[in-house]
Amino acid sequence: MKKITAIMIALMFSIAMLPTKSLAAGGIYASGGGKVTVGQTFTVNVTASGATFDTVSGAISVSGPVSVVSFAAGDATWINRPTNGGSFNGAFLGDKKTSFTIATIKLKGSSVGSGAVTVSGASLKNAGSVVGTGTGNASFTIEKAPDLPGAVKVSSPSHADQATAYETTTIELAWTKDSGVDGFSYLLDQAEGTTPTTKITDANTSAAYPNNAVGTYYFHIRAHKPDGWGGTTHFRINIKEPDAKINSSLAKPSDIKIEKDSNFVNNIKEGTVTGIVITGKTEPGFTANITITPAPTMPEGRTLTAAADSSGNWRLLIDFPIAVGFHKLTVQGQKEKVLTPISDEITFEISQAKGGSINILTDNDINVPVVKAENTKESFKINKEMLLYGLILLILIIITTVSIIFYKKRLRNNKILRAISKK
Repeated sequence: MKKITAIMIALMFSIAMLPTKSLAAGGIYASGGGKVTVGQTFTVNVTASGATFDTVSGAISVSGPVSVVSFAAGDATWINRPTNGGSFNGAFLGDKKTSFTIATIKLKGSSVGSGAVTVSGASLKNAGSVVGTGTGNASFTIEKAPDLPGAVKVSSPSHADQATAYETTTIELAWTKDSGVDGFSYLLDQAEGTTPTTKITDANTSAAYPNNAVGTYYFHIRAHKPDGWGGTTHFRINIKEPDAKINSSLAKPSDIKIEKDSNFVNNIKEGTVTGIVITGKTEPGFTANITITPAPTMPEGRTLTAAADSSGNWRLLIDFPIAVGFHKLTVQGQKEKVLTPISDEITFEISQAKGGSINILTDNDINVPVVKAENTKESFKINKEMLLYGLILLILIIITTVSIIFYKKRLRNNKILRAISKK
């Protein structure tokens, strides 16, 4: 089979060498190129077309400030494969073509200048007759790559962290200016991906936007150089509602009392009481925010708050279980975003003795340890266990003492009996 194939190729090239009588408009042409930049990769194709043919031949050469990345030959039976600067000869056994890509050439611009992919000595034949000798070259120009700006680095003295919300309504921004930058295009809006226009806003490196409403904003900026625009940087700004703040000119809550309610319940088994009333005085129309430490377990939807009347008096009923023991309490008045100073801290004890009582501790009780209320029940349990252990120990001591006395007495009686028996 290999011998037959070789014979057929030889016959085809022998026929191709015979004199021809007519020429057609077919040929081998290079296409591609144009304007590219230094470092850019581009492709040139060398293609046979314009006639029906079964053999191709010619030469390809590359000139200019480029490097050859790859030089791939088309799918044919090649006597000489296409290469840069070499001749090629190929055939299509038992087949005819009207168009065929002889080579695909990938080039990379290495410096500024111009060049071309040149086709010479082109010949298309069909059954030994030349059907095309036309050629076409692909020229290209390598230009300097444009010097474009990089991404602008943005910071904010007023809203430094893009993930954090700030009360400040004036947005202050600053950014870097790289060498060669002649201006910036920028704007502030509430859209995440805006691209600034291709018109320079100014060459400044900072901007401020006062009196902004609560919400999320985005600052968009890109830099310009004589060769063109850089990419857009997006910077996020979050503005939140102002937090409540203390007005030191207001009076701190006072006249705080902690007393048993008429429906007071003393649950010795659970170590809790229910029905405590806390009263006091704050600014008229304010809400008293009460903080108890350790914090009681709150029923769903309940808060330790109480609205003050027109005289500033307020009342809070704790009608849910709260652990006995020592507690601390503070109160702070609030009206919208205005806070009063925090009240003096009150330490009080909830006791279950004698039906239950509430005792506010004073400076005279300074040496009384303040323990977590949750530990009171456990302490009572521990004390019972210690009492039981002590009782058992006392019984053991008594039994041991009696045993020793009995043993000594018996030992003495035995000595007396031995003495009598000897006499």
